[in-house]
Amino acid sequence: MNTTKQKRRYAIDLPPEAVDALRWHVATQLRTGEQQDSDLLFPAITGGYRSGAVLNKPLAEVAEEIKLGKQFTARGLRRTFNDLARAASVSDLVTRSISGHLTETMQHHYSTVNGAEQRAGLAKVHVLFGKWEGAWEGASKVWEGKEKAG
Repeated sequence: MNTTKQKRRYAIDLPPEAVDALRWHVATQLRTGEQQDSDLLFPAITGGYRSGAVLNKPLAEVAEEIKLGKQFTARGLRRTFNDLARAASVSDLVTRSISGHLTETMQHHYSTVNGAEQRAGLAKVHVLFGKWEGAWEGASKVWEGKEKAG
């Protein structure tokens, strides 16, 4: 593709190990002449674009093999990437540059927050109460007063 659906071209600098894996793929996995002549990295056997549903069958087979008990889609791969990048403390700017999301809104749309992240966030807030002597008691009194008034 000359551009993405946002009409932009992206360049992603890959680590040498990823480049080696892609070189292996090109050297060994493009079996038809049409695939070998194609400009695409993962062409269909005709050398053109693959179907939008190309990953549905292999993802379903893997989910069944590992007894996932849920359907996993290509969209799930994008969500997984965003979640793993966040867990690895990759900056949002870098994550968006790799995933192709131009806005925080789209990045957030393709992200999920798990229970461990929520607990860690609440624990950080809880620590603040220990830093302010009497803060919890003061907050409780304010809340109780509002509850009685409201």
